[in-house]
Amino acid sequence: MRNVLIAGLSIFITQFAIGEPPKNRFDGFSDSEQAYLKRVHGGSGALAFRSDDPAGFQAWRGVARTKLKQLLGFERIVSQTVGHVPSVHLEQATWVDGHWRQLGEIETEPGLKVAFWILRPDRDYQKERPVMICAHGHDADGWNTYAGVYRDGQHRAATEAKQGDPAVQAVKQGYIAVVPATRGLADANSVSDINGRHGNRKCRAQLMHCLMGGRTAIGERVWDTKCLLDWVVAELEGADVRRIGMLGNSGGGVLTVYVAALDERIVVAHPSCSLTSFTSESGYIFHCDCCMVPGIKSELADMPDIAALIIPRDLVVVHGEKDTLHSAISVNRAMKRLEAVYSQAGFSSKFFFRWQSLGHRFYPETFWPVMNRVLQIDRSAMLD
Repeated sequence: MRNVLIAGLSIFITQFAIGEPPKNRFDGFSDSEQAYLKRVHGGSGALAFRSDDPAGFQAWRGVARTKLKQLLGFERIVSQTVGHVPSVHLEQATWVDGHWRQLGEIETEPGLKVAFWILRPDRDYQKERPVMICAHGHDADGWNTYAGVYRDGQHRAATEAKQGDPAVQAVKQGYIAVVPATRGLADANSVSDINGRHGNRKCRAQLMHCLMGGRTAIGERVWDTKCLLDWVVAELEGADVRRIGMLGNSGGGVLTVYVAALDERIVVAHPSCSLTSFTSESGYIFHCDCCMVPGIKSELADMPDIAALIIPRDLVVVHGEKDTLHSAISVNRAMKRLEAVYSQAGFSSKFFFRWQSLGHRFYPETFWPVMNRVLQIDRSAMLD
C-alpha cells in the first residue's frame, strides 16, 4: 500500500491535464430527436454560476444550495419526519484481517433503518483519526464489498482484483471508515419492485415512489448520509470531525457530489467515474434513472456547477478511459467548466482531475495521495 501511495504522489504533482481517451459515441439521436431534446433540456440553467455576477460566488452558492435542497425534495422529507430523532444501534466489534469491524444501524426515518459498517485500525479512542465515508453505487451487496465483507472467495478475489474495497484501503491507512448501505441500491435497504413493474430494478422502484410523493431517490440518499454524519460528528468515538472525507464510485460518486455540495463537514470529496455533464451534447443521459432530479438542469444548472458548490473545499475527480458509461467529450467539457469555476472563485489548487487507463472502477494510486494530503493522514499510522 505504501509503495502505491508513493507512486501516486508523482501523479499528483503533475500539472492538471485533460486526457484524450477513446471517443465513445453517445450521439445516435436523429436530427429531429436532437432538436427536441435540446429544447426540452434547455440551456445552461437558470442558476448556473456566472463569473460576471455582481453578487459574487458566495451569494451564488447560497442561492444555488437552497434551490438544490428544494429540487431534491428535502422540504418534503423534513415535513414527514418532524419529531423523529435518528437512533443508532451498534453490534460488538470483531477483529478481522488486521482491523476492527463493527456493524451498525441508524434509523433515519421512522421505521427505516440503514445498516452500515465501521472499520477501525485500533480501539484507541483517545487518538482522533480522520473519517472516510464510503458510498457504494449499483451493487446489491456494495456496502459489504466496500468493507471487505465477502460472500466467498470468488467475491473477495473479484473485488481485490479491481481494488474495489475502499473502506479496507482507508482503514489500512489509519482512517475510521464508515460504509452505509445505500438506499435503493443495496438489497439491505431497498423497496421491493413487486411484479417487476419497474423493470425488476429496485433503484427505479425507489425513484418512482419518491417522485409520486414529492421526493427524489438521490435526495433520500443524501438525507441518510447527512443523518449518519450527524451521528459521526456527535457520537463516534475517536473521530476527528474536522477531517471527514467522502468517496464513491459510479452511483456512489454521484451521491458523494450531492452530499459534499450541501454539507461542509465533508472536507474533501472523491467522485470516481461519475462526475460529468448530465447529458451529452445530443441529449444522451449518462446517469441511472434513480439519480434523476426533476428540473435540475433547467431550474438550477448542469452537474459541474452542482459540484462547484463544494468550493472552497477539495474535489478529487478520476475517470477511466475505457469506461463505456461516459463520454470522453462530455467529461472533458464538464471538467473544463469545473476547473474554470474553481479558478474564478480563487481556489484552482483545490481541484484535481485525472484520466486513468482502465474502466469503471476506483483508482487508489491516484486519489489516495490527494485525500491523504488534504486530511493530513499520519503515515506512521498506516498498517502494513
